[in-house]
Amino acid sequence: MLYRIGFLCLFCCSLFSAEHVYLKTPNISQQEIIGTNVGIRPYRKTGIRLETESFLDKLIIHNYGYGGSGLTLSFGGAKEVLEILTNQKSSSKSVAILGAGVAGLSTAYDLLEKGYDVHIYANEWSPNLISNVAAGIWSPLAFPSDIPEKNKQLHQRFLEAAEQRFLNSIGAEPEFAGVSIISSYSFKTNSTQEALKTKHRGEEVVVHFDNGITKNGRRIYELAIDGKLFMEDLYSKVKSKGAVLEQTHFKNLDDLLSLEETIIINCMSLGSRELFNDQEFIPLRGQIVYFKPQEGIDYLLYQNVPNDTNSWVSIYPWSDRIILGGVYEYGEEELIIDPKIIEKIIQNAQNCLSNAL
Repeated sequence: MLYRIGFLCLFCCSLFSAEHVYLKTPNISQQEIIGTNVGIRPYRKTGIRLETESFLDKLIIHNYGYGGSGLTLSFGGAKEVLEILTNQKSSSKSVAILGAGVAGLSTAYDLLEKGYDVHIYANEWSPNLISNVAAGIWSPLAFPSDIPEKNKQLHQRFLEAAEQRFLNSIGAEPEFAGVSIISSYSFKTNSTQEALKTKHRGEEVVVHFDNGITKNGRRIYELAIDGKLFMEDLYSKVKSKGAVLEQTHFKNLDDLLSLEETIIINCMSLGSRELFNDQEFIPLRGQIVYFKPQEGIDYLLYQNVPNDTNSWVSIYPWSDRIILGGVYEYGEEELIIDPKIIEKIIQNAQNCLSNAL
C-alpha cells in the first residue's frame, strides 16, 4: 500500500513539475488536403560514402548516401569535400559536380565561394528533385549499429559542421532562406513507449490541445528547414554565382571520363549504382500528405506508432503547407503514390490526435 502511495506521489509531482503547454490542434481532415507526394531516401548499409577514386587522369570524390538526411547534412559534406581538395593540392580550379540535389548544390555553393569554376551535370533540376520532397526536419542520419566506428565519426562531423552552418542562417542577415528554430514535441504512446525523437532529451511537458486532448511528452528546440524556401534560394544562389548547368545523363563510365574537368565530385546517390556499381543501397520509400497552411500550427509534432517500427506520426509546418508523414517502405523505389499507405498515414495521425495512440 505504501509503495502505491509513493508511486502516486512521484507521478503527481512529475505531472505538476512539468510545464503545461497549450497548442492548437492540426486539422487533418480530408477537405484540408492539397496534395500528396512520394520520395526515395537513398540509404546505404555502410552509411555516407566520402572517398576518392582515380580513373585515368580524373580524380573522383564520392559524396553521397545521406539516407534521407540530405538537407540536414549536406553542408557537412561540402566542408569535407573542400578539405579533400585542399589536401590534394591540385592546381586545377575547374570542377564537375554530378547531381543537382541538395548535396550537389551545397557542394557547388561552397566551391564557388572559394573561387572554383563549377560545372554541374544532372538529369533534373530543382524543383523536380527528391531533395525538393524532403520536409526539412532536422534529422541526423540513422545507421546500423555494426558499421565501423570511423563511419560513425564521419556522420558526426557532417552533423556538427552542418548544424553550425545553419545556425548562421538565423538572425538579421541569414545566409539562406527558410531556416529557423522550431518547438518540437514528441509524445509517448499509450504503451508508455518513449518517443524516440526526443528520448532523454529536452524537458517534460504536458500538452493541452484545443480539441480537449492532453498528452505527456517532451519538448526540444531544434533547427527547422522549410525545404521549398531553402532549395529555391540555394539553387538561385548557385546560378547567380556563375555555376554552369548542363542537363545530361551519363550512360557509362566512359561518358563520364570524357568530361574536360579533371576533378569530378559525385553527388548522384542512387545514380551511383549504375555508374559506379555501388550495391550498398537499400532504398526506403516515403510518402507524405500536404494540408493547407493553418494559423497556430508552428511546431513539430512527433509520435511513435506502437508495434510498427516502420511507421510514426510527423506533422511539420512550411510557410505554404503542413506536411504529414511517417512511413518507411523498405526496398521500394518506384515513385508511385499508394492510396493505402496515404490512408494509413492519415489514420495514424488521427489516432494520435485523439489519444488513440
